[in-house]
Amino acid sequence: MMKLYKKSQGTVLYWEAWENQGVVTIHCGVIGDKGRSREIQVGSARDADSIIAEEAAVPRRDGFRELPEEEQISFVIQYRLDNWGSGEDLKKRHAVEDVMNECLGWTGNGHCDGGDIGSGSINVWCFVVDPKSAAKSTLEWLRKNELVEGAIIAYQKDGDFIVLWPKDFSGKFSPL
Repeated sequence: MMKLYKKSQGTVLYWEAWENQGVVTIHCGVIGDKGRSREIQVGSARDADSIIAEEAAVPRRDGFRELPEEEQISFVIQYRLDNWGSGEDLKKRHAVEDVMNECLGWTGNGHCDGGDIGSGSINVWCFVVDPKSAAKSTLEWLRKNELVEGAIIAYQKDGDFIVLWPKDFSGKFSPL
């Protein structure tokens, strides 16, 4: 998979490509929007890596670049628990991870990096480009998948976590 980004007129544009079962998908748009995609069949003349490299040349010439993980923002969805976590809680964590991979992937905003459970919480960790846009998309996808109840959404800035959801959150937030 290749992901490229470009800041333009106050927005962030994304371009990405990946191969799955002999088909290369090219997906691009504005961060937070589903964007548009097209598919290219991999054939005997060109392999997937060659197709992706050729297709990426155009956005690279237009100023798109890869964004290293260290330039992305740590983003977490947390559910507080009354215990260490049950088998059902683990299933919920995996469901949220799946939803976040779809959500952040299809809106160009990043990816899910996994999760943890125990010590009274479920945490699903992500790396995002724009936390406010990611929170908007995350809420939409969690609602659609009936996973929004109890969710706390936050991102890390200068070593502290800033809660974006729920809007009326009070108290101290800690993902640890």
